[in-house]
This record gives sequence, C-alpha cells and structure tokens, in this order.
Amino acid sequence: MSGRPATVPAPEAEAVRSAVHAVRRGDREAFGRLVEFYQGRVFGLTLMVVRNPSGAEEVTQDAFVRAFSYLDRYDAKRPFYPWLATIAVRLAQNWLRRRARLIRREGTELEPERHPAQTTDPLSQLITDERAQRLWRSVEVLPLGERTAVLLYYRQEMKVVDVARVLGVTSGTVKTLLFRARGKLRRAARDPRDGTSGKEQT
Repeated sequence: MSGRPATVPAPEAEAVRSAVHAVRRGDREAFGRLVEFYQGRVFGLTLMVVRNPSGAEEVTQDAFVRAFSYLDRYDAKRPFYPWLATIAVRLAQNWLRRRARLIRREGTELEPERHPAQTTDPLSQLITDERAQRLWRSVEVLPLGERTAVLLYYRQEMKVVDVARVLGVTSGTVKTLLFRARGKLRRAARDPRDGTSGKEQT
C-alpha cells in the first residue's frame, strides 16, 4: 500500500472543471466525461466496501445519478473526486444497512451474487498481484470504518482531510482508524490465517 497520496494531474483536473462548468451551463452530455473519468475508480471503491458485484454496480450508478442531481452543491474550489466519493460511500453504507435488514428478516446470509461469466472473485479482477491480493483480503475483513479509511487513503490515494470529509469525521479520527487498521494488517501479515478471521462489523 502506498502511503503518499497523489494529486490529480493538472490536465485531468482542468478537464474535470471544464466538464462540471459545461454541465452547469446546461450541457447534460458533458456529465458523461465525468463518468468516464471516475466510473472505474468509484466502482473499485464501492466493490471493496460492499463486497458484492451487483451491489457495487447499483451503488456506482446511483452515485453518478445523485452527483448529477446535486452538482449545483459541489464546491468547484475543492477537488471533485472526494465529493463524489462521499456520495458513493454514503450510498454504499446505505446498501449495507439494507442488506443487513434483509438478512435479519430472512434469518440467514444471502448467497453472494456472481455475474454469469465471472470465474474469479472481484478482488482478483481488481488486483492481480498475489501478495497484494493477500493484503487486501485482510483489509476486506476489517470493520467498516477502518476498511473504508484504508481504501480511501491507500488505494484511492486521498489525503487524510479528504478521507475525513468522505466519512464525516475528524482528521484525528481518520488517523486513529488507519492506526488500528495498520496494526491488524501487520498481525495478519505475520499470521496469514488472520486475514480471513475475526468479526466482521458493518
């Protein structure tokens, strides 16, 4: 995991600003450029949060619909992706809550959904390196807050302050979540069995 968040390249940032401005002027088709820029990134984030391909697709689509509807609330002085990620994470959390209620009502865990042509798990599709897969499998079983903080900071390369905005917490809380997560991941690395054990909290 890289611990040095990257900044958005200037050409991409300018293209995003241009697309946002165009949409606000009434060019609805310009929003498609924003989808092209961020669809894969948002899907990767939501997939690691909800751990369900169909759920991730649903959340990703809903996130862009919500972003389009509320684009007038976006502060163009701030980076676009953290604002979009905030929407996606909140929707992913809502999806998990709805699924948890359904599971409680049905009295049993639902079978994981798979695409007909899917022969490998979603993590294998996102991350091809075997060692990285082991690491992210350990991330998958972290409590939701820690898992999301790790995803945003390390995999999505967002700054602590932006992660805090996405999660709706303070920067200090984000640092605490990352500290706890790193400790658990170190222990999992020493004992591979820990990567698939422990209570899952959603």
